[in-house]
Amino acid sequence: MRTLLLTSILLLTIYTFNSCSICSCKKVSCPAFDDVNFLNWFSYQQSQVIFKYQSAYDTINLLPFEKSEAYEASQGCYNGSDGCGQRLSIVSHEVTANFRQEFSVTYFSHTAFGSSASTKSITLFLQGFNCAASDINDQGLVLVPGLYNSNHTPTLSLNGTTFNNVQTITRDTTIDISAPLPFKVYLSKGIGLIAYEMFPTHQLWVRQ
Repeated sequence: MRTLLLTSILLLTIYTFNSCSICSCKKVSCPAFDDVNFLNWFSYQQSQVIFKYQSAYDTINLLPFEKSEAYEASQGCYNGSDGCGQRLSIVSHEVTANFRQEFSVTYFSHTAFGSSASTKSITLFLQGFNCAASDINDQGLVLVPGLYNSNHTPTLSLNGTTFNNVQTITRDTTIDISAPLPFKVYLSKGIGLIAYEMFPTHQLWVRQ
């Protein structure tokens, strides 16, 4: 009798839990990727980007963007979501010796249901140069405090070419750096990566 009573209570608890989950479960429309600031700073219209240092050239071939589309998320369900996510990935066809894309920019964001604020994670990688940001605005990436620092200038001339709205991201070379690799990266709003400078040679490779 006691076993039957306990079994009945357990079944009732499971039924009640499932019923509540079903009652509160609903579908929420999540938008496609729509971060305008990010698209303005990384506005690649072509799949091939060429950089030059003296008479040498370096070519980065970009794969098609991987961008999240609109979808429906489950709210209030067992094993459901707690918000909407967006992602975008820009990667090169070329890979490093460690089988990582030579160049990549990845973006992830999460917006909790009922909130207008998003948590963002952005990573920029170039041949070992690897910086992280928590957002992006009119002046470029908002860097996570650490080895990298940022500077913004309205115009900047690099090897005779003038670029507008430029963010320069510099890595601290006094701490744990294996040469050679880029220690300074230049981004231009409306263009993307426009140049990078190598350590310790200071070779400046500028976009053509």
